Amino acid sequence: MPDWRDKPELDMQVIATLVNAVGQAVFDDMKVQFVSDLTGLANACEDALGKGDMVTAKAAAHALKGAASNIGLVRLSALAAQVEQGDTESSHALETELETAIRCLNAA
Repeated sequence: MPDWRDKPELDMQVIATLVNAVGQAVFDDMKVQFVSDLTGLANACEDALGKGDMVTAKAAAHALKGAASNIGLVRLSALAAQVEQGDTESSHALETELETAIRCLNAA
């Protein structure tokens, strides 16, 4: 499996497509909701992993993968995919990568 760290942080084509579809103001509002959703999903994944609940952790990682992909956060999506596949070692990077992804998204 390719390493998530080899992926670009953002897919600017996804960002541009969203902005073109809904306009900058709506996209800015969407970013706020996505940050909230992404944070909740990452926290749910980490909490489940901490409890040893792999079923819930994988489900949260799957949802995080999709949400991150939908807004163009390529690296976060790839990391979530690895966690979904059972790579618990990579899960330790979720919080840091989430913070980086949020900074990049807010700057877009």
